[in-house]
Amino acid sequence: MNRPTDIAAPPPLPPDLMKLLYDGYQFQLREQFEDAARCYRKILKRAPDNADVLNLLGMVRARQNRFDDAIDLYRSALARKPGDAKAWFNLGLAYSALERHPEGAEAMAQAHALDAGLHEAVGMLLSLRRAICDWRDHDLLMESVAASGDPARPPVSPFFTLWLDDPEVQRAAAQRAVEKKGLAQVSPTRHDPAARRPGPIRVGYVSADFRDHPTTHLMSRLVEIHDRSRFEITAFSLGPEVDSPYRRRIVEGADRFVSCPRDAPAVLAAKIRDCGIDILVDVMGHTTGNRMEAFAFRPAPVQVSYLAYPGTTGAGFMDYVIADPVVVPFSNAPFFTESIVHLPDAYQPNDPTLAPAPRPTRTECGLPEDGFVFSMFNNVNKLEPETFSLFMRLLRAVPGSVLWVLARHTQAQDNLRREAEARGVDGARILFAPPVPLEQHLARLPLADLFLDTFPYTAHTTASDALRMGLPLITRRGRTFASRVAASLLHQVGLGECVAATPEEFEALALGLAGDAALLAAIRDRLGESLSSPLFDIARYTRHLESAYERMMERWLSGTAPAPFAVPILEG
Repeated sequence: MNRPTDIAAPPPLPPDLMKLLYDGYQFQLREQFEDAARCYRKILKRAPDNADVLNLLGMVRARQNRFDDAIDLYRSALARKPGDAKAWFNLGLAYSALERHPEGAEAMAQAHALDAGLHEAVGMLLSLRRAICDWRDHDLLMESVAASGDPARPPVSPFFTLWLDDPEVQRAAAQRAVEKKGLAQVSPTRHDPAARRPGPIRVGYVSADFRDHPTTHLMSRLVEIHDRSRFEITAFSLGPEVDSPYRRRIVEGADRFVSCPRDAPAVLAAKIRDCGIDILVDVMGHTTGNRMEAFAFRPAPVQVSYLAYPGTTGAGFMDYVIADPVVVPFSNAPFFTESIVHLPDAYQPNDPTLAPAPRPTRTECGLPEDGFVFSMFNNVNKLEPETFSLFMRLLRAVPGSVLWVLARHTQAQDNLRREAEARGVDGARILFAPPVPLEQHLARLPLADLFLDTFPYTAHTTASDALRMGLPLITRRGRTFASRVAASLLHQVGLGECVAATPEEFEALALGLAGDAALLAAIRDRLGESLSSPLFDIARYTRHLESAYERMMERWLSGTAPAPFAVPILEG
């Protein structure tokens, strides 16, 4: 009996099946997935052991969000062709989509071992392992991510470079990603200012996350209160049509809601053009579910990167990026392909109408009634070994203290406890907060004493949540957009002294606050007044963003190219 690695390749397909294979692949390229699946199933009736066709059908099912079916097909393909790195890669992606991260990591490790040059395998392996705090080969994988801007090295998704405090690498990776999509071949629409339809400025927000998602938590009120005498708002939804209160707020808050979860980029671009959009706002960047290719068709005369992706898109067809003086100073212009626009306060909107549930007790949340509670409510994939070591030094230095972490997966919890033990800390001192609805999460935040931020991908929505609920936060500020968001938010509430420049400063700041109850209480008192700060003044924020949009339109209507600018503070 042959070993799996000795399984022979299937014989070549006869001409009639080759024709079906060609037709199926063309349907797949045109995203006509059920037609593609029909062709592949016909082939498999006569050639059931063809691993390549099994893999192709698995890819189709994955694109249809039928991930369990895709996994079965990939595993069938690999049983017949175990050395197929691309099939292992696809299997890892399908597991990842179902948040089966341990299995996804193992599949991606197989893909990487079989083909070290496979596109994105390094980044995906790193991501899947970080999702469960499995830090094997972490430094080696991060070195590969750091080298991804080099054309001689395999590229990675630009999102993974956000874990580096290096804006030059982030720009290079983003530009490579855009070039790889072949978007330079797209013929963009030419817009004539004289042909613009009269009326208010038509703004289109494009996102796959109009649902129970941090981005929508931030911007729902913004969509609702745009000045309808000057602006018309359209929301283009790329995500699945799943009902939730947060999705309904966007549907009801926008003047028009266009659901387009399965539209090909060209089709989406045509819909945007038909709506007469003046300013098209990408609330995605290089995040999961984006459809940046649609922007390459230039469906709107002005195109803006906003909110969800803290870095450059690397795309020449994006005109502006919304920022503020802290997250992206004008001196960082060389690292952005977009023109930088500064809002006078923070770049991030916040919805002060989100109401927390009644506050629970520490006991109800599994916390000790006495003892100092450090917390870290960022996604655990932002946590890396060096920062975790710093956190463990704090636990060793503060007797009776615990670290309260939001970790959804059992594997992540087990790994963090094991990593704590390896650093001389009892694993029982790592406590885990289960996922709960947003209003319950907000209510439990004040039970902690101090929020310890990650680095270089710092707290974003989680930071504004903590500050709003009166939980003191300390952060580090680096060189990149992602590493400066929490710093921006802290400056907005008058707590610039909670921003450290180095790990040593961060550690000293944490120990100082943990050992000085009066100082920590004073910071809590100041945070009690933060709801009156610009950070939570959504009306003020909206006026400033609208002012930015008006200036962008003025430049386009006058035939002036995009350029950096700062929005002045608007009084009243």
